[in-house]
Amino acid sequence: MRRFAIQLGLILTLLVCANQAAFAQLTAEHRKELAELTKQVGQAAALIKKKNYDEAGTLLKGVEEKLKEISTAASVPETDPALKRVSILVDKQQAILDKAGGAAPAAKADELSFMKDVAPIINQRCIECHGETNPRNGLRLDTFAGWRAGGRSGQLLVPGNPTASLIVARINAAEGQGRMPRNGDPLSGEDKEKITNWIKKGARFDGGNENLTLAAIIFEEAKKNVKIPKPTGKETVSFTKDIAPFMTNLCLNCHNARRQAGGLSVENFFDIMKGGESGEVIIPGDMENSRFFRLVGGLELPRMPQGQGRITRQNYEDLKKWFEEGNTYDGGDPLTPIRSFVPSAAEMAKSTFGSKSEDEMRALRETGSMKLFHDAAGSAEPARVNSENFLLLGNVDQRRLETVQGWADSQLKRLQTDFSGNGQAWRGRLAILVLKDREDYEQLAEAEEKRIDNETFGHAKVTLGHEDAYVVLQDLGDKPARGPGLQASLVEQLTAAYLSKGDRPLPLWLTNGTGLMMAEELLGPAQVKAMKETAAGLAPAVNQPDEVFVDGTFSAASSGAIGYTLVKYLIDRGGMSRFVLFVRALERGDAVNAALQSIYGSNSTTVANAYFASLKAR
Repeated sequence: MRRFAIQLGLILTLLVCANQAAFAQLTAEHRKELAELTKQVGQAAALIKKKNYDEAGTLLKGVEEKLKEISTAASVPETDPALKRVSILVDKQQAILDKAGGAAPAAKADELSFMKDVAPIINQRCIECHGETNPRNGLRLDTFAGWRAGGRSGQLLVPGNPTASLIVARINAAEGQGRMPRNGDPLSGEDKEKITNWIKKGARFDGGNENLTLAAIIFEEAKKNVKIPKPTGKETVSFTKDIAPFMTNLCLNCHNARRQAGGLSVENFFDIMKGGESGEVIIPGDMENSRFFRLVGGLELPRMPQGQGRITRQNYEDLKKWFEEGNTYDGGDPLTPIRSFVPSAAEMAKSTFGSKSEDEMRALRETGSMKLFHDAAGSAEPARVNSENFLLLGNVDQRRLETVQGWADSQLKRLQTDFSGNGQAWRGRLAILVLKDREDYEQLAEAEEKRIDNETFGHAKVTLGHEDAYVVLQDLGDKPARGPGLQASLVEQLTAAYLSKGDRPLPLWLTNGTGLMMAEELLGPAQVKAMKETAAGLAPAVNQPDEVFVDGTFSAASSGAIGYTLVKYLIDRGGMSRFVLFVRALERGDAVNAALQSIYGSNSTTVANAYFASLKAR
């Protein structure tokens, strides 16, 4: 009997335990609460960054208590994976809080650091207009040496006196009255206060070398706490080839250097591994506890990316394998923008068409050009002329087209002489379409989805890889009452097509302006005078002198006048040989400011001011 009672007791005990296990699970409501707690940990991280330690500590304590409540209500241990993930985040932020001073009061003005408090603000909001390649108004803010030097408006800093410091006046100015940043949201009150208090306490620089860029200073400080896993050579998934492309397309819009949703930027690999307000988002080799995978993979809400975009099944499998292989980085410098690993449509076209033979490219040019012609002139068959360098089609008579070919051969020879070119200029030849009626020209422009105005009588298009390489001209005759003669128009557009044949697009003011400069004798004194007067009238409307070098500063109708007079000024100043060197520098990828500094010995602002002065003197 006693033995039976023991057995019965064991059975009852097992039944009770089994019953408890059956009901020991997290409900959908519990998981929703855990997602909310994860957000609160992120909020605590943001408070710690702002040095609001008391609030952060209170918030973290509340999260811990809520985790215990959920554990009790769901009858699951606190080591349950779902609870443990949140608990790990809490522990990390608590450790950061303890290191920062626990419940210490917010940082005082004399505790502000240029490196930790001021540099990140300036690097994010100001360098686009005041960096090495584009120092607006002569002011560089990308190095502290630039801060000390100031700009053309005067001294930037007066240590100990924010009221007399130009930077404080600029960030506090009203919109439209010199406020900086000029094209964007104003700095937050907190950021303004940091800069002001830092200056009040002496504007001390604590970044070591004053000639280092702010980005380098910030990077050196941050990399102490960021791990960059190096590849072993055995990986089957590449970050640059498999992960960066979908991150660029799906994540970068909301998590870039300027718009860091949740404090996270995926602008480069370093930023990704640095994490956001809630701490690390990728724990190398730990897919289960990495917030990035949980949100993107749909294991945790809110699912990322928000909206309609979603990773594909292949993206998901690549992401899993990338975690399994340790999240290694094969892109060299971890500060390289991830978008640079993603080929553009133009670069893909270059790769595709770059592999085609010359015969294939000529066949492609023939097909594409005939389509363009029929878009303009309907089903009529064109007159045509074939040469080594050109395919000419038109609804003008054959003799007119042959005359255009002679002009084209002559201009190409001139261009190759001036710009030291030789051999074949365009793969598959350059197509030249000559249309006799305005209606035909407008019809073709509409088919191309190209916007033109009443003063446009021709245009050129050359794409990377030379998938497209053509010039379209409206024949106004040789000496029209209005607009350019056909030869002048050909010279202008053929020059633009020649300068556009390289791998890097050149500014439109340069390609169009060089074409007009080469056609000036054909245009005649009246048209040249009109362009100079137009340019002189536009000069006072420019807010910053160096904006003259930026495409889009002027309307399409007036950009030709600016381009012509600007190219003419550069050639008059340094001769054709120096201008060619300037073009070569831009083709290598140099910024306009760097190219001007290198070839002409002056920065873009100085050259622009001298150019404006030359317009007034005419």
